[in-house]
Amino acid sequence: MMRFYLAFLFALVAVVQIHAQQPAWTNLFDGNSLDGWTQKGGKAEYAVEDECIVGSTVPNTPNSFLCTAGTYRNFILELEFQVHPELNSGIQIRSNSDPEFKNGRVHGYQVEIDPSERAWSAGIYDEGRRGWLFDLEQNTEARYAFRQGDWNHYRIEAIGDSIRTWLNGVPAADLQDDMTSEGFIALQVHGVGGRKDPITVRWRNIRIQELPDDAVASEPIPPSTIAAIDLSAGPARKLADGFRFTEGPAMGPDGKIYFSDIPNEKILVHDPGTGETDTFRKESGRANGLVWTGNDALITCEGGARRVTLTDAEGNIKVLADQFEGKKLNSPNDITLDAVGGFYFTDPRYGNRDDLEQDMEAVYYVNRGRNISRVIDDLGRPNGIELSHDGKTLYVADTEADKVFAWDVQGPGKLAGKREFAPMASDGMTIDAEGNLYLTNGNFVHVFSPQGHAVDKLEFPEAPANVTFGGPDRKTLFVTARTGFYSMPMNISGSRVYANP
Repeated sequence: MMRFYLAFLFALVAVVQIHAQQPAWTNLFDGNSLDGWTQKGGKAEYAVEDECIVGSTVPNTPNSFLCTAGTYRNFILELEFQVHPELNSGIQIRSNSDPEFKNGRVHGYQVEIDPSERAWSAGIYDEGRRGWLFDLEQNTEARYAFRQGDWNHYRIEAIGDSIRTWLNGVPAADLQDDMTSEGFIALQVHGVGGRKDPITVRWRNIRIQELPDDAVASEPIPPSTIAAIDLSAGPARKLADGFRFTEGPAMGPDGKIYFSDIPNEKILVHDPGTGETDTFRKESGRANGLVWTGNDALITCEGGARRVTLTDAEGNIKVLADQFEGKKLNSPNDITLDAVGGFYFTDPRYGNRDDLEQDMEAVYYVNRGRNISRVIDDLGRPNGIELSHDGKTLYVADTEADKVFAWDVQGPGKLAGKREFAPMASDGMTIDAEGNLYLTNGNFVHVFSPQGHAVDKLEFPEAPANVTFGGPDRKTLFVTARTGFYSMPMNISGSRVYANP
């Protein structure tokens, strides 16, 4: 087995080259019945509704699989799915169920369906054998291509020892592995323990194109490296004003930009298409930093309410963190997500300090299981925070020391190698496609290369507080600056935004 993180090879979608006439597509589901399918494993219920296969959970049963009668070797598989936000699922390919292997347990390659904040949908998992073969920790574009509560499209190519996946047209996994060359296709409903209320996953438009044995997958072509000398493509433009102190801009799944007005206790939303800015949430707990997850949830640092919350796709709000070791947090300020379902946030205190319960102003990590740990305890007043593209470097600004520091990330919530990165503090941060770090200080957004060299300085009419990339091509810089909200066209695109707004 060979595992590769090859996200940089996905600029162009691979074209399948075959030595025969292009085969026809075959529907695996007729839209009316489960003819040609058989169930293995657990006792989840499968039914046909509205030309969809619907899988429903039942309590106290293992993973269930609805399997094709036939087996497939080289093929292109396409389908659509819609999944409950609390249900893990997947598509088995080249899978088998043999009596001599764990009493017939279904095993083989699974294209994951993961609606959690981790958002590894279209990653490749080896069910019943080796576990993860290709996760999406290094592929932010694919993680953010998932559409919570909506239909999603998969394209899966299995050709020789190559398995590739696309989620809603975005390249996701690229695996070379020759352990299993043939097997059935199956629709998984994951076990849910003792949960009694049924939750569902739906599949439709399931079709396959079988390819000859001599079919080969073309080599993807690596993209050229962007060599941006002038990062800005034009001057700053005011989009809205009349606020008291704006912060925390973040691009949402709808392509709109969400940001906070801290003193007015509001989260605003700006629509680049119409130019309108409206209120998204009132009584925001003096919200500051915002970030959208890959499953269409908004995580908010509520500095006044002294907590970090999650607003799901239905508008429900739940608390993710509000204390550490039994004591209330100071004032959560800024936040950055990792690629395994966790997040880091800064917890300083500006203003009145009479009600502080923590003995320091620190940086915390909350893992996928929502356990909190203190990971940085030697800064004066941590503020802006950001992770590098590969998740291996964490940047944190210390406004008391007037510096930005960097740490090596050795695992989720495990940091080492503290070093000074930039000789200035920053209220907020973002990163572009080349890994340049954007820092807000004075009336400028200062840009530093991944090596810590100053490469550009972008001027704004008001002192920027925070910054993010957005727009359909991600080549617009959106800046919150005290009483105003601004944009600036760029010659380089950003990262950690939705792939398909």
